[in-house]
Amino acid sequence: MNKKQKNNIETKKNSKWYSGNVLLLGLVSFFADISGEMMTPVLPLFIAALGGSSIVVGFIGGLGDAVANIVKVISGYLADKTARRKQLIAVGYGIPFFAKLGIGLSNSWEQVLILKPTERLGKGIRGAPRDSLLADSIPFELRGKAFGFHRMMDTAGAIIGSFLALIIALLFFNVLISELEILKIIIIISAFISLLAVIPIFFISDSAELTPKGEQRKISLVQNLKELPKSYYKFLIVSIIFGLANFTILLFILHSKNVVLGIDETSPPLVLITIPIIIFIWFNIVYTVLSIPFCDWSYKYWRKPVFAIGLALFAITCFGFLFTTIFILLFLFFGIYGAFNAATDGIQKAFAVDLLPQDLKGTGIGLLQTLMGFAGILGGFIAGYLYNFEANLAFIYGGIMTIIALVLLLLTTFTSKERAS
Repeated sequence: MNKKQKNNIETKKNSKWYSGNVLLLGLVSFFADISGEMMTPVLPLFIAALGGSSIVVGFIGGLGDAVANIVKVISGYLADKTARRKQLIAVGYGIPFFAKLGIGLSNSWEQVLILKPTERLGKGIRGAPRDSLLADSIPFELRGKAFGFHRMMDTAGAIIGSFLALIIALLFFNVLISELEILKIIIIISAFISLLAVIPIFFISDSAELTPKGEQRKISLVQNLKELPKSYYKFLIVSIIFGLANFTILLFILHSKNVVLGIDETSPPLVLITIPIIIFIWFNIVYTVLSIPFCDWSYKYWRKPVFAIGLALFAITCFGFLFTTIFILLFLFFGIYGAFNAATDGIQKAFAVDLLPQDLKGTGIGLLQTLMGFAGILGGFIAGYLYNFEANLAFIYGGIMTIIALVLLLLTTFTSKERAS
């Protein structure tokens, strides 16, 4: 064993997954998700209160996620080309403040239709540069834990944000009788909390170069796309089918309100607001608790089997929602829904990163989430239309499409660039 090999082994032994960048990016996401998830459980109720149908809710949710994902391929390419990831991250976390404030002041669902995608635009700008920087801040063998920690901080912020939404609803119910006014207050407060996410960005180090300064890539985005590996494109096909199935969580939240009405049509407004928020809190608790274990297992046993488990959990969730006529089943399947997110969200990104060469990580992650965005628009519209016609059809659609993606995933062989090295 030569000296270089010994040094590499020693470096791996001394490596820790909780580097400064990992912790700071986790803190940024923590505050951003406190803000974001204050708004998420009340947004479908807000849209409905403004006169929007389930089709509108599904379309706005899908369009918002799509805008975020479509922008990511451009943002990812810029991150690879310029290596100015920190600046892109800062812009991406700054935009949501103005958009959320506008949503909170909206008086029609048409205004939300414009402002929600604007809010998600920030997510699109920051997503690929942040994930690329996170991947470069940690050795491969610890990357699963780093992505898991980042996802855990996301969902921990989501739990706190959901609790804050619940507390605000309870505090203002006796002051603001109108359901719409309470929902507006929650969204406006969430906008100001989003500003806290920007502060830790100033302390992030972006010293890791994707390529030496004298060798920065000067090729076009099209050429970058041509150089992406075949295994990555195979995974892309699976992900697109899954993206068509994985319709917006806003419909699941709206369904929880309809379940409450189905149990008791005379339920007071406070119950109709707080039950969806409480269920969303439970969803995020499960999501948070399982994020790091699932990502850790994805390194030990590779991404594919864990991602497959996640798809299976979503199929169970969709088919399970066909039977959510009582509270206990609603909580059960929202818990499984949380487990599904823990097993797929961060792992899907880590899976894509593993299949990509070093200098194309940002472009690859961006392309993945851009095409997932287009799939999200179509999937959200289809599910919203089916839900408006007959609620169960939306869940049947999601379950069948997920099974198709799962079978294709299991039948496909992938070659990992990182494991090969």
